[in-house]
Amino acid sequence: MRIAAISHSCVIDVNQQLYVELAGRPDVKLLLIAPDQWDSSLRGDTAFSCLPELKDLAHPLPTAFPGHIHLHWYRGLGPVLQEFEPDVLYVDEEPYSLVTTQALGRQRRLGCKLVFYTKQNLFKRYFPPFSFMQKRALDCADHAMVVSDEAAEVLRAKGYTGTMTELPHGIDPQLVAPHDSEPLRARLGIKAPIIGYVGRIAAEKGVWDLLESARVLADRIGPNFTVVVIGDGPDRWRLEAAAERQLPSGTFFFTGAVAHHAVPDYLNLLDVLVLPSRTRPHWKEQFGRVLVESLACGVPLVGSTSGQIPAVIKDTGGGLVFEEGNVVDLADKLQTLLEDPDMAQSMAEKGRAVVAERYSYKRVAEILYGALKQVADG
Repeated sequence: MRIAAISHSCVIDVNQQLYVELAGRPDVKLLLIAPDQWDSSLRGDTAFSCLPELKDLAHPLPTAFPGHIHLHWYRGLGPVLQEFEPDVLYVDEEPYSLVTTQALGRQRRLGCKLVFYTKQNLFKRYFPPFSFMQKRALDCADHAMVVSDEAAEVLRAKGYTGTMTELPHGIDPQLVAPHDSEPLRARLGIKAPIIGYVGRIAAEKGVWDLLESARVLADRIGPNFTVVVIGDGPDRWRLEAAAERQLPSGTFFFTGAVAHHAVPDYLNLLDVLVLPSRTRPHWKEQFGRVLVESLACGVPLVGSTSGQIPAVIKDTGGGLVFEEGNVVDLADKLQTLLEDPDMAQSMAEKGRAVVAERYSYKRVAEILYGALKQVADG
């Protein structure tokens, strides 16, 4: 089975492990297409980097509008696909994206099957030409991969009548795993129990709720904990200034942006990982990859009721859920895990076992392979 996979996220090597696992199948011939350069909103200009296992299988291409997830497209895609002659085009993009439309145009010439991957978990209406692009994809695609039940419901509401398979995000258990965090803890000078947040520092991610809950928690148990905020984003400087004004010194610590490969080091610092996302009219948490990454490192979770967060926590048994926007409830859940380390450890161990079984790239690749094989043979 000849699979041509297209994914803008694979400009970064740590996101390519799924395709290493897929390419390891004896009956699979893989071509991975990704941008040769991407303008990341957090990390700036990012050049394509390849895992050694994919050195002869990856083909980075110049991209128009790099950094625009739904507007970018590839220069020279046609000749590359024509030479490869895929049986299946797997497009890791939404059905309304320009790349999916570009791939559909090539599919007709190549006579192959096409599968897209959607994470959108809120129903949205689009103006032309995006409404036309989406309808064409929903009408012409041979299969859809969906990240969650919510995404599947949205796809049906949009009018998709074809087959679909749920495909969760995965982790590399060799990279994301428990290890000694003391050297990093010593370098950062943090001794207190650590509540961690990893991700974009923006209002919809609930970072202001995290600040307010830290105030509630400090009033209850004193400032004998540290909230470590790992990442960057538009609200960072306002949040940092507010934390300095409203909390005892050292209670909030900002690391700034961290390279993908270094995230496991920071996750291993944490005693609790919190994902306090807030649903907005045009956004809610689609999955929360950091949840499974944290559990893989043996860190228990506290997450809000936004989007897929409670489903992941329920599936893994790795933590507690609070009502989104309720800072007192968030403080309650954090206090519970900080004051009951046995409960926290039990949840972390259970969650880590489930993640190893259900969310490893090996397991996710099995799901993807099965779906693509069925499409190719059908």
